Amino acid sequence: MNAMGINLSYLIIQVLILGVWPLLSLAALYTMQHSSFTALPQFLWTLLVLTIPIFGALAFFILKPGVKKYS
Repeated sequence: MNAMGINLSYLIIQVLILGVWPLLSLAALYTMQHSSFTALPQFLWTLLVLTIPIFGALAFFILKPGVKKYS
């Protein structure tokens, strides 16, 4: 591999991350606003989504808080 190819692939990864982060965060915040959270959990999830890039929003969508699970 030449140095240009390595740099180009890192650039593509960085651009994708910078594009995915705001989209995931906005989607999580939108979902939170239209769910039945009380004030404190909604504040804590909002804080988590905004302070931990990508992983905060992923955690929100993976854990799906506020959704009742029937067993």
